[in-house]
Amino acid sequence: MVSKLDPNLLTDDNFYYFSMLSDRFEPLNKRWAEGLEKRFHKKFKPIFVLPSKHNKLFEEENYIVLNQALEKLEKRLGRNNITWLIYPEDLNEQFSENKLVKDLIKKLVKKQDKVFVLSFTDVWLNIDNPNVVLLGPDPKIAAKFDNKLEHIKTFETLGFKTNPTEVYKNFEELRTKRKEYPFFLSPVYTSGGIESKVIYTPEDLENFYASLRLINKRGSFIGSHLLTDIILAPNINAIVTGKNLTTIICLSDQILRDNKYMGNFYPSKASEKYQKIMFDCATKVGNYLSRQGFKGLFGLDFLITKRGECYPTDLNPRRQGGYYCNVLMSQKIDIIDLELRLALNEALPKIKYKDFQVNYCWAHSKLLPYFHNMEIEKEFEVGKPTDPFNKIGSQYKAIYYPKNNVLIEGNPGFYLITGTSYRSIKSKLVQNTEKLVSKGFSVYESL
Repeated sequence: MVSKLDPNLLTDDNFYYFSMLSDRFEPLNKRWAEGLEKRFHKKFKPIFVLPSKHNKLFEEENYIVLNQALEKLEKRLGRNNITWLIYPEDLNEQFSENKLVKDLIKKLVKKQDKVFVLSFTDVWLNIDNPNVVLLGPDPKIAAKFDNKLEHIKTFETLGFKTNPTEVYKNFEELRTKRKEYPFFLSPVYTSGGIESKVIYTPEDLENFYASLRLINKRGSFIGSHLLTDIILAPNINAIVTGKNLTTIICLSDQILRDNKYMGNFYPSKASEKYQKIMFDCATKVGNYLSRQGFKGLFGLDFLITKRGECYPTDLNPRRQGGYYCNVLMSQKIDIIDLELRLALNEALPKIKYKDFQVNYCWAHSKLLPYFHNMEIEKEFEVGKPTDPFNKIGSQYKAIYYPKNNVLIEGNPGFYLITGTSYRSIKSKLVQNTEKLVSKGFSVYESL
C-alpha cells in the first residue's frame, strides 16, 4: 500500500474527510469542503483514497492508494509502472477493511468527533462506526439496487415495457441453455457497459466468462435481445429527497463506444414525447426507491429505437459519470448542498427541474484507449476543469496517470467542452478525443 499523509494530520487545526472522488471529479472536493466548513466552522481537507497513484500534475496533499490486485501484479512482475483503476465498489470494500484506514478513522474521531466519507458510490462501504457519516445513499439499499436482477424486478413491479431478457442462475446454465446467437450478455454487477458484451459465438461466451471478476463469475447472468436499431441512449440524473419526492436534475444523451459508456451530450436530442416517457419512468423509479429508504442521487439509462420503443435499461443508485457537469451547470440550486442536507438531515429547499437547466450545450468524454495493456505516452492538463462552465465555448483536457505507465484497466483521462451549438461541440468532441486517444497511448506487450 502506498500513502502520503501529513505527520501533523492528527494535531493540526484542520478537519479531514476521506474522498474517493478523484480524476475528473476531483475539483468537486473543494465544493464539498466548503459545504462542511460552512456547517462546522472548521477548515476541511480531503484524504484521497485512490486506486492508482496520479502523475505529478495531480499530486494530492494527502492520499492512500488501495489496490490489492495492483500490488500483487507489480510484485509478480517485479515492476511499479502499472496503472490499474479498479471499480469504485471494489475500492469501497478495500477501504472498509483496511487496517490503516480503520486506525486513522478512530484517531480522527477523537480529534474531530465526526469523520465524513465521500465516494462515487456507497455500494460495499461497510464501516462499523457511529461517528462516520457517509455522504451518499445508505450502502445496503444502494447495494440492493446495484444488482441488475433488482433492476428487472423494479421495472416489472412498476409496469414498464422493457427489452426482453432471460435470466440464467449461473454460467453452466447459460452455457447449456442458450442456443440463440447473437445476444447481449451482462453479469449482475456491472456499470458503464464494463463486463457486458455482445456474444456472437460460443467461443465469445467462454472468453467473456474468463475475463470477469470473481463476484460476477459466481453470480447470475442476464441475456437480452440484441437491439440493432438504437438511435439514442439517453440518461436521466435525479435526486430523491424524501418519501415520494423525486426531482429530475438532468437529461442528456450517452456517448457509447460499442456498449461502453464514454460520456454525455447535453441537452438530449430526445423529442418531447420521449422526454415525457423518461421523466415519468424516472419519477416512478425514484419514488419507488424512496419507499425502500433510499435518499440521494440516482440515474436511469434508456434506449430509444428506430421502431419507436423507449426502454429503461439500467438503474444506477449512485452519482453518475455526468455528476461533475451536473454540479457545475446548476447555478440556482447547489447540488452538493442538497446532498449535504440529506446526509445531515437538514431542511431542504423547494426544487424543480428547470432550476437545474442552462441555455448552452456541454459534452464530456473519457480519454480511454481501445485496448488493454497500452502505455500512457503523455501527461497533460490543458486549462482548468472549471473553465468550460466559467467561459462558455472553452475546453478542458487532462491525463491523470504517469507517463510510461502501462494501463491495465480504467479511464486515465478526461475531455470537457461547452458551447452554444450542439452540432459544433459534438464535432469538436469526436475529433479531439480521437486525436488525444490516438496520440496519448501506444501498444504494449502482453503482461
